[in-house]
Amino acid sequence: MRICITLKSDRMPVLYRHRIVSLIKEALKQSDKDYKDFLYNGKITKPFSFNIVFPKERKIKKELIQIDSRFQIEDTVYYFNGSFLNLYISSLDYRFIISLFNGLKRLKTFDFSSEENMLVNGEKITLELKKVLMLNERPIKSDTIVFKTNSPILIEDKDDKPVLFSDKDFEHHLNEVTDRILKSPHIKGKGLEKPLKFEPVKMKKQVIKHTLKAFREKTGKPVMYLTANAGIFKLSGHPKDLEILYKIGIGNRTGQGFGMVEVVG
Repeated sequence: MRICITLKSDRMPVLYRHRIVSLIKEALKQSDKDYKDFLYNGKITKPFSFNIVFPKERKIKKELIQIDSRFQIEDTVYYFNGSFLNLYISSLDYRFIISLFNGLKRLKTFDFSSEENMLVNGEKITLELKKVLMLNERPIKSDTIVFKTNSPILIEDKDDKPVLFSDKDFEHHLNEVTDRILKSPHIKGKGLEKPLKFEPVKMKKQVIKHTLKAFREKTGKPVMYLTANAGIFKLSGHPKDLEILYKIGIGNRTGQGFGMVEVVG
């Protein structure tokens, strides 16, 4: 199940994923607080992924971003000149999608910024929610699917170090991460039906700037740099597993805006 939220904002900083997570939390709180608490009061795998698509007509500037009361950085800010942004969210969890959909319909605006957090040149950003639509999905019936990343896939080893598609042990870590995620009771409750096989078609490395409150408090640094994988690839496995991955995303941190894919063949 997928939905598309049309947003309007005059600008957005390169550090935006954590605020989209906050928008998702707020929408769930509006509609189904118990479910929101279930997802976020414990450290559980999130049954969704998301991606935001900026309009082609945009300007890029280097400006002062106040992340919170402790950290300010000068970094990229995108300006949209009245154009719309599209936020895509995908999940296999019917309760998540319906709760999110209903909550988003109740929200007219969302405060991307607060008095001290996520200000650009000292000014607040507000997102207007213009439209929320349910989207059709491509059926998964084959044991080999060509996917394209909508948001880059992050695969990390047991030491939280990034693994790239070009690394010889990438497939091993992809299977390890995926098997662990599928075993989550609210995802599938059991591991992979059979091992995944990964074949890059047109892939590249992509470094993403990201921030989280817990990271800032733990490290004393404003921004984390995550090395991820973007592009087109073939993935082989059991159709049931491929369908789940299509819906929840692939890899680590899907609930933070990584690993969303679409079917291209």
